[in-house]
Amino acid sequence: MEQPITEYSMRHYCGGTYRGAIDQLDYVVEMGFNAIWISPIPSNTDIETIYGVGWHGYWQDNIYQLNKYFGQEQDLINFIDEAHKRDIWIMLDVVANHVGPNVTNNYYVPFNKSEYFHQPLCLIKDYSNQTEVEFCSLGSERSVLPDLNTEHDFVVSAFVSWINETIMKYKFDAIRIDTFRHVRKSFWKDYNRYSGVYSLGEVATSDASYVGAYQNVADGILHYPLYFLLNQAFQDNDQSRQSMFVIENQVQENEKYFNDTTLCGIFLDNHDQDRFLNHTQNSVRIQNALVYLMFSDGIPIVYMGTEQNFTGNPNEKYGATDPWNREPLWKSGYNRSMWIYKYLAKLNQIRSLLKEQYNEEFFISHQQTMLIDNDTYVYKKGPLVIVVSNQSFNRTKKLSFGSTVVSNRWKDLLTNKIYEIDNNNELEIDSWQPKLLLPVSSSASILSSCLAVLSFLLSFFFNMNK
Repeated sequence: MEQPITEYSMRHYCGGTYRGAIDQLDYVVEMGFNAIWISPIPSNTDIETIYGVGWHGYWQDNIYQLNKYFGQEQDLINFIDEAHKRDIWIMLDVVANHVGPNVTNNYYVPFNKSEYFHQPLCLIKDYSNQTEVEFCSLGSERSVLPDLNTEHDFVVSAFVSWINETIMKYKFDAIRIDTFRHVRKSFWKDYNRYSGVYSLGEVATSDASYVGAYQNVADGILHYPLYFLLNQAFQDNDQSRQSMFVIENQVQENEKYFNDTTLCGIFLDNHDQDRFLNHTQNSVRIQNALVYLMFSDGIPIVYMGTEQNFTGNPNEKYGATDPWNREPLWKSGYNRSMWIYKYLAKLNQIRSLLKEQYNEEFFISHQQTMLIDNDTYVYKKGPLVIVVSNQSFNRTKKLSFGSTVVSNRWKDLLTNKIYEIDNNNELEIDSWQPKLLLPVSSSASILSSCLAVLSFLLSFFFNMNK
């Protein structure tokens, strides 16, 4: 009999392995994904804390040893090989800022001397103080994550050698870098150069000018400034929901501070944040949010479990966030009939066919606003006109094409409905349902294509299968 899931069990290993993940790769393929973001692979501390043990992978104690709970070296090699056979990329989560909680510094490998850690020990209290952010430790007084001295030559050498050897040995395709802002920017230049693959840094704050500056030392950055606003705009709560202007304004801000937003990771939730579906259960609003995620500037990241309508556990302490947002996927039974699973597969297929029709034009083009009001956002990206709304009821609106009309007839790729432009170069739309509008001459070839789905989408797989 399967044991009930408790907060204690959620803070400990629950059986996910690389071997088990191999068995579910086709689940990923059928949803249209072609990249998976996996947990860090080094050994983690088993010391019991108020937050459990290092089951998540972020409390490393020996970077040269694999996490035994996830599987053996050959299991990891086989997992990546099987993913590559299916044209799936693997992005590795990496940590260079800290190690797991322990009582003595000589416990860690290879960082077994006090000089390899920032001294004296301090906890981050003021995130507006960059020196404190980079030199003090994460955690709490009861569970400190010792902060590595990434100015020390030995620490730098150990990490750049490790990342180079790890990428080469296992053939990872990309890296996601944890706690990116907690390490000096100059450290990351060598680290990412030695990795030799696409790098995506985590800078978990809402200030676009601050976050965007980190794209100077990584290929892309997780788009936290936009994440916070997407959750505010697409939530169900009428009192706290923000207008669509906040999204459009942020898009304009991004252009000022990011080198290239099309290389950044856009997301609705992740393992560190509340489940998006805890705040949004209206199916129309969910569809609109997913369409924006998949068809705006950036690399869309869908967090494991969204496709199965995972909401966390709102009735428990910590609710929709850690640890309840990290539930094992197998409890869903990998239900391919779940409507969100099928909707993501459909969106993924459209992305793939756009890529086939227009090469990279859609993905490297930047979105341009056509219409914006409190509840509707219409923008052009490449050849596509995207309509999204945060309302759950129908409103008819007119979209002006001005003198730039490329076709009088447009097809919605989501419904196959044809829309015709009137004599005033305006197109009347019902604005509550999302739309992906393409000129009829172009959409015909896209909708008739039977090519395989190859969209570039990232998914975080966490304890995927027993």
